[in-house]
Amino acid sequence: MKLNWLICAASVLILGCAEVLQAPALHDFGVSNAPPGQSLQNPASPEINVFAPKWLSDDRIHYRLLYDQPTRVRFYNLDQWIAPPQELLKLQLASGGLNPNYSLVIHLLNFEQQFEAPGSASVLLRFSTDVFAAGSKNKLGAQEFVLRSGKVSPDAQGAIKGFAELAEQANQRIHAWLQYLEKS
Repeated sequence: MKLNWLICAASVLILGCAEVLQAPALHDFGVSNAPPGQSLQNPASPEINVFAPKWLSDDRIHYRLLYDQPTRVRFYNLDQWIAPPQELLKLQLASGGLNPNYSLVIHLLNFEQQFEAPGSASVLLRFSTDVFAAGSKNKLGAQEFVLRSGKVSPDAQGAIKGFAELAEQANQRIHAWLQYLEKS
């Protein structure tokens, strides 16, 4: 009887650990907008450096329940980024046709999914950008960008889709800002 109980307990422990050992699904921002045959790293793109604080420099997908413990950052267990967010954002911007006459230094400040209420989520991307003349330390301008998605599905897939859309939006906003600086 004691042996059967031990075998049963061991089986439960093994089965319980099997789910914990499941490898997470890896995600990026999706297929690049670059034309077929063109590399993701466009040779005519500006030098882009993207930095993030240590707590944001991992491959976990962060989320926050604003309605319950808004200071607690949580992570999806079965979904992760294929690379840290700053690397994914750099890749997205490098393939986005930005003016090669500039050098960009971007500081990622916030990159998380936020739940305003159960079942109601959006994605927040906040970063500051310094722009320099290519090959120069002459700072031409600085700008902070705060991008928030519309409502996304309240799960990892919603976060992934929202971040992909905001990364493209970031590319467009930086492009428009650089054009504004050229005219100034």
